[in-house]
Amino acid sequence: MSTVLVFDIDRLPDTGTARFRRAVPADRRARADNYHFPDDRKRCLAAGVLLRYALLVHHGLREDELPLSRNRFGKPYLAHRPDLHFSLSHSGRWVVCATSGKRIGVDIEHVDAGTRDIAHRFTPDEHAYVAAAPPAERARRLIQIWTLKESYLKCVGSGLTTPLNSFSTHPASPSPAPGLFLKQIPHECDYWLAECGEDDSSIDLRHTAAEDLLAVC
Repeated sequence: MSTVLVFDIDRLPDTGTARFRRAVPADRRARADNYHFPDDRKRCLAAGVLLRYALLVHHGLREDELPLSRNRFGKPYLAHRPDLHFSLSHSGRWVVCATSGKRIGVDIEHVDAGTRDIAHRFTPDEHAYVAAAPPAERARRLIQIWTLKESYLKCVGSGLTTPLNSFSTHPASPSPAPGLFLKQIPHECDYWLAECGEDDSSIDLRHTAAEDLLAVC
């Protein structure tokens, strides 16, 4: 069964970002440093700490089991625990970490991201689904489709090397691959959260407190 931990970066005290930075691996610190805006850096660091918390506390891993490797498409995985899968995403206030004993992918996006129309890159049925919405709802529908696609690509581990129009995640369509299940919920008022995995149960969403994350720093 998969679990999705969520963390609101607005709950992090001012001193927390420096502690997060010290707790994550050097490559994540470098990635965070590449961001121009402080909130982007905070989200990147928080994702690393949320994964650390999930692995140490929820799954009981040791420190020496935490190092990551990457597949040929750049998807990270646990070098010493290939039986445990994870996926990270962040947008706006929210950082999410999904873990499972099977393949898993998760994505969260604020609906404002849908103001940049990329529906022309979708399949015809997805494009029609977005276009059929009233103008005020099109951004929400676009992000609904986008998060489903992202969660699927993260689950299979191929990333954007797979063309977006090569598979459909239309809400009325079957799963794009045998044995994989797409699930989605609105989060707060302005976000879509999607999960793709081999588990057909509903999304198990758990909010995580800042003090819990700081305890593993």
